Order: sequence, then C-alpha cells, then structure tokens
Amino acid sequence: MKTAITDLFGVKYPILNAGMGRVALPNMVAAVSNAGGLGVLGCGSNPPELTREYIREIRTLTDKPFGGNAPLMLPNGRANAEVMLEEKVHVVNYSMGKGDWIAKAAHEYGGKAIASVTNQHLAQRAQAHGADAVIAAGLEAAGHAGDVTCFVLIRRLAQMLDIPVIAAGGVADGTGLVGALALGASGVSMGTRFWTTQEGPMHQNFKDKAVELDITDTIFSDKYDGVMNRVMKTPAAVRALNGRVNPIAVFFSSFSLARELNIPYLKLFMDVIKSGPKNTYDMMRMSQMLQMHTITLTTGDMQKGMTASGMSVGLVNDVPTIAELMERIVDEAREAYARLNEQMSEDAATSSSSPEAA
Repeated sequence: MKTAITDLFGVKYPILNAGMGRVALPNMVAAVSNAGGLGVLGCGSNPPELTREYIREIRTLTDKPFGGNAPLMLPNGRANAEVMLEEKVHVVNYSMGKGDWIAKAAHEYGGKAIASVTNQHLAQRAQAHGADAVIAAGLEAAGHAGDVTCFVLIRRLAQMLDIPVIAAGGVADGTGLVGALALGASGVSMGTRFWTTQEGPMHQNFKDKAVELDITDTIFSDKYDGVMNRVMKTPAAVRALNGRVNPIAVFFSSFSLARELNIPYLKLFMDVIKSGPKNTYDMMRMSQMLQMHTITLTTGDMQKGMTASGMSVGLVNDVPTIAELMERIVDEAREAYARLNEQMSEDAATSSSSPEAA
C-alpha cells in the first residue's frame, strides 16, 4: 500500500473520499483519515465561516492529515479555498478554476495542492501551476466527470505527467484499487462508495436504493447545471432531464439559497445576471438540483430527491462503517494482488514446460 500518494500526504493507504459538497462532512472526513486514508471535506458553496467551523471540528475528531475541496467557480468557492489556506489544511483540493495561487500558498506552510481534472489539457495545466497531484475523474465518476473512461484516462495521464495521478470513477473495492494502481495511478478517490456508509449523511432511503441499483442506473447529462453531470436515476432526475426549469419556483427558492450561502440576495442576483443568459439559466437549473439534493439529506423522498452517483453504485452491496469498508478494501486489494501473482506464476510455469519452450 506504499505509493507516491501515501508518501505525499503522510497516510497509510492511498485512498481518498471525494470532496462531495454537503456530503463529505466532518464525521465522514475524520472517519476516513482515522481509518488510514485521506479524508476530504466537501466545501461546495458553504459560507466561509461554516467551512472554518467544519475544519476546526475535524481537528477535534482526528489528529491525522485531511484535506478539503473547493470548486472555484461556485459561489463562495474562492473564499473557501482561502479559509483552508488560512487554517493550514494539509491538502487543498481545487476544481473548476486556476489554482496556481493555491499551490503557492499551500507550499509556504508545508501543505499540498491537488487539482481535480477531467482531461489531459487540464491535468497539464495543473502540473504547470504547481499542483502536487491530480484527481482524474473518468466517465464513470459521479457528478462532474469527463468524457474519457477512467481506464484510458488514468493510463494516459500516468504517461504524460510527472506528478501522481489519483483515479476517480468506477472504483468501489480493493480490486478496483489494484486495477487503478496497475494503470499507473498512485491512489483512488471514491465518492459513491463512501456516501453509502453509515457515516454518510444521505437519508437511509437513498442508501438502501443504492444497494439495489446496477451499474446502468445512472444518468449523465448537462441538463442539470450546464456541465456534464452523472446522477442516480430517480424519478426526480428523469423529470429534470426531460423537463424545463420553472422560473417562478426558482425565484422563490433563491431567497433560501442566498441565506444558505450567506450571500446578500441582491449581490447573488446581480452576479448571476451579469454572467449572461446561458449561465443564468444554468444557475437556475443548479438551484433546482440543490433543492432536490436537500431532500436526499432530509425526508429521503425517492420521488422528489436526486443525488450524484457514479456507475460504481452497481458495485455497492451494503452500508458498512467507514472503518469496516477501509479494511475490507485493503484486504480485497491484497487478495487481488496475490491472485494476479499466482496466475502469472502458473502462466510462466506452463510456458516454460511447453514443447515450444523446450
């Protein structure tokens, strides 16, 4: 289990939880770090003061390294990255923007910077901007993913980059971990497998549903927030895919969204309008999606709720604790590695005893 990632972050296992906004909360982050991985806080569009509160809470739950994710294009994204730097978080994971300033500031206190990317161009830019590693999200990944499969993307980035690559998309067990390492990755980041744990904040209805689903039970579309996004196939997700945004409903919900983000309503409204017609419409769709996601955390209404989910949901068969899951993944990885070694040894013995070899 010793890889470039375990050395870089000072962790036992090369396993991260995805920095899922509203999902990767302190309890999950600390559990992953305490189990030997790197827990990653999902800052999302949190008000900066809430992000600071979460960071300090995590420090009361673990003395192990942990990180945080900030999508720079979202409201409060840059401010949340700045809070993580002020708090000297071990690893700052950024996405959806240029992070050279993040890498520079993190390195000044001995921290690390990871860029989340979906293609070769973004990965090369991240390396040039000083990122210590990249998380590469393949087509199979939950949420915002690329259009190249993880199997191909990881191998290509491992050939191109001088910094470690962390695989995201399609990994839910130890066999997937070994596969990613064989392709040249130095670790894996898992989202769907970690929110389907006891520490995941999702309503139990959605966790139970995830256990029932197969690998084909997700939807990948730009209809949700303007960017290609993979979500669990629920009635609400199907309706959102085929329907249109209700501007009146979004208008009324935008007041509560402004309060949640702790952004003055007029400022939020003007920022959205200034971004242009397309971005305004995309933000309206995102607001609708956030409303449906809130249901996954509260009432668990399967008819009205929606959540990001990777194809690996079809590999989820139970809802364990994170500690149980981590040990299982490590055991599965060792078994997979031993199985490969045994198979290769048998093949070599067969080859050396064949008439052709003689």
